[in-house]
Amino acid sequence: MTEPNDNSTLSAIRKIVGPNGWLTREQDLTPFLTEARGLWRGECDMVVSPATTEEVKTIVRICADTGITITPQSGNTGLVGGSIPHGGIVLSTRRMNRILKIDPVDNTITVEAGCILAEIQSAANNVNRLFPLSLAAEGSCRIGGNLSTNAGGIQVLRYGNARDLVLGLEVVLADGTIWNGMNSLRKNNTGYDLKHLFMGAEGTLGIITAAVLKLFPKPHRRETAVVGAASIEKIQVLLTQTQE
Repeated sequence: MTEPNDNSTLSAIRKIVGPNGWLTREQDLTPFLTEARGLWRGECDMVVSPATTEEVKTIVRICADTGITITPQSGNTGLVGGSIPHGGIVLSTRRMNRILKIDPVDNTITVEAGCILAEIQSAANNVNRLFPLSLAAEGSCRIGGNLSTNAGGIQVLRYGNARDLVLGLEVVLADGTIWNGMNSLRKNNTGYDLKHLFMGAEGTLGIITAAVLKLFPKPHRRETAVVGAASIEKIQVLLTQTQE
């Protein structure tokens, strides 16, 4: 078996992504090796940023054949160290950042995994729709990471976790196979709902490369209130009333 840091293998990966798709200098690697608060720092031989699902597939197959560890990474905004590498390569989705399709009639938006969350929100807003996932890092986090960690955010009680906002996924599995589940149907009762295996799995079962997301009617009015209650039970009653 080829050693994980074998130069010929890394050279083959560099050729796949081209000159703009890899980093090896220590100062360039630093943003991909450190947690946002600086609590942890990892190490890797290279950061590779594929531009297409086909490139992800080829890289994963090479790494599977040669025993190179892959740490998938989106915006690296997490605060629990889950995206910090311990050797091998970092596979960043940052170049896979296209909005592929938006359909305000079907209330769907199809995006690549490297799309920044705020840009998806903005695209939905431009067609008078809402993509409700919202969290503090939305200006720099990427949707692939949001889905892989099943992010909650500030509107989770109204719209659900990230998994509740997904209709379809495209995923590259650990052997390099592309699983295409890019379905936009809401009433889909056929077979296993395999997409849920990958949301919350943090890249351990496959690398999310694209998704079909749900959009919602844009609220016509917002009202904000600060409410205090004497007990958890009364808070629960208040929540029920606001949902009616």
